[in-house]
Amino acid sequence: MPLSESLKRTRSFRLRLGVAALLMLLAILGVVLRIVDLQVLHYSKFRELAYDNHVALVPLAPPRGLILADHGEVLAENQPTYALEITPDQVPHLQQSLQFLQHLLNLSPEELQQFTARRAGKPDFDPIVLKADLNPTQIAAVSVRAMELPGVRIVAMMHRHYPYDALFSHVVGYVGPITAADLKDFHANKYVGRNYIGKNGLERYYERQLRGDMGYEIKDINARGLPVGTLRQIAAHPGSNLMTHLRLRVQEAGAEALQGKGYRGAVIAMDPNNGGILAMVTSPSFNANWFVDGISNAHWQSLLNNPGRPLMNRADNGLYPPGSCAKPFYTIQAVQEGVISPAFHTYCPGNYQLGGHTYWDWNRGGFGETGITKALAWSVDVFYYKLAVKMGIDLQDKTLWRFGFGQKTPIDLPGGANGLVPTPAWKRAHLHAPWYTGDSVILGIGQGYLLETPLQLVRAVSALANGGYLVQPQVAKAFIDPQSGKTIPIPNAAPVNLHISTEAMHAVHLGMEACVNTGTCHTVSIPGISIAGKTGTAQVPMGYKNGRTIYNNDSLFIGWAPVDHPKIAVAVVVENGGYNAWQALPVARAVIKAYLQPDQTAPAPAPAPAPQKLSTKMPAKVAQSASAHYDAPLSYGEKGSVNPRPAQSTVQ
Repeated sequence: MPLSESLKRTRSFRLRLGVAALLMLLAILGVVLRIVDLQVLHYSKFRELAYDNHVALVPLAPPRGLILADHGEVLAENQPTYALEITPDQVPHLQQSLQFLQHLLNLSPEELQQFTARRAGKPDFDPIVLKADLNPTQIAAVSVRAMELPGVRIVAMMHRHYPYDALFSHVVGYVGPITAADLKDFHANKYVGRNYIGKNGLERYYERQLRGDMGYEIKDINARGLPVGTLRQIAAHPGSNLMTHLRLRVQEAGAEALQGKGYRGAVIAMDPNNGGILAMVTSPSFNANWFVDGISNAHWQSLLNNPGRPLMNRADNGLYPPGSCAKPFYTIQAVQEGVISPAFHTYCPGNYQLGGHTYWDWNRGGFGETGITKALAWSVDVFYYKLAVKMGIDLQDKTLWRFGFGQKTPIDLPGGANGLVPTPAWKRAHLHAPWYTGDSVILGIGQGYLLETPLQLVRAVSALANGGYLVQPQVAKAFIDPQSGKTIPIPNAAPVNLHISTEAMHAVHLGMEACVNTGTCHTVSIPGISIAGKTGTAQVPMGYKNGRTIYNNDSLFIGWAPVDHPKIAVAVVVENGGYNAWQALPVARAVIKAYLQPDQTAPAPAPAPAPQKLSTKMPAKVAQSASAHYDAPLSYGEKGSVNPRPAQSTVQ
């Protein structure tokens, strides 16, 4: 073989070898660079992906804080139960899985709709409860099919429960499934893994304190996606327990007196010294437990179709004319402003004439010569017709605003109505009419356009009881740490000093004591307890017949006990409660007795009226005349009655 041919082959071999070596070096370099990229440059990212491939982060919901009555009775508690949770982003075919579970657990279409509603607005990695309170058969049915149901698991959870059903529903409130609307008011990241949120009442107002802080578990997951161990746990911190001023026995007494007799209305009992709410009853009410897992359509329709409007918290949202319960406040202002003196007397026949209109007293026989004590004791309308003209609308409005009417009462509950204190400007703006003296006359007996809430009434009468301080109502008393047991009092807001003169206060106290001892309130009397009070009967327009307005009568009472060292103030409203507050008085009596004489459960007979003094004596004609009721129209020819009935409530 020639030398040149051999050299050519050698060079060609070396060239191919060099190329092969270069390719191998490039390949090795590529591998090295890739290793550097994976192990150095993007180490954290791929380590996290690898870690997540065999662990799962499981949120741990804390126990919700308990709500307690003043003596420790549990008003809202947590009960252990099992629930079926679905994590949507872990379920390959969600709709097929839901259909399978519907057949397996006999789920109703309504339960599937509730699941869809709970899912709205929540991230897909957040577990959603499909069904709570599973029975052993349902637990077993799901457990044996765990391999077929990725993203579906049975969890132990705490289920909110209200032991007293409907007794505290409007004040304690209730929780319910979390919706997108709820998360507008709270941070969504605080509710990952939670099932409930406060919807109303104390549950809503103190949501941040009751809910607690979330915990987490890092679970070790095997190749089949099942947990095999816990790698790390961050414990959940339970919510604070909430102690309230509420007294169970007082609440039960109010509910029995109202709901037990089928009345519509409200009663509020409050400590007049600090504003602590002792009882807040609305009738009719509803079972708070219906809302915890999402209310069924049947229950919802039963509430919506109930003419008694059980969802309405009448104590704080019901609007009513106060009737004669407004008279003590006008008296205070009139005496203090020098419009009348404590010794003022005037002759009171059975009606009052003004501008061609006749304004009737509830006793058409009249009361004769009448002073402040007699006017309050027997609720003499003509006395207050005349006083209204003397005061005028500006001083009347000043009186009502001074005692907290016409504005939302501050209290640790959501919602609440402002009420209405009418003014000439309001009438021009809303009714396009001027203010007449006749409007002031009607306003002088708590009628016309004036509207208030029972909560405003009990706050105002507390100022009469405690010497002239407008306190802020408060339901909650203290937070209790469930782990340490430490009690953290919730401070009461500073009261507003109304600077009521001693002579004005004394004049009203005499009249309201006489009202209980010898006057229209005498059936509220309780042996051994001194009580001051005032009845009210407010005419409410209900419609028209034969060209005339048909009226019904709301029954009201305000008062406090004991007179000199007050411990309880009460306001009662019974819708369509009849003449002379005869339905409101037994309610008030039951509540006062339950608080001040809790061990005397048997109702005591009403005492006979004490001997009547000349200044408070009721004319004999009243007892004899069938017209001695609140059944006459307030005036003839006067226009502008309003319908005070509260609008239909909605549930949050």
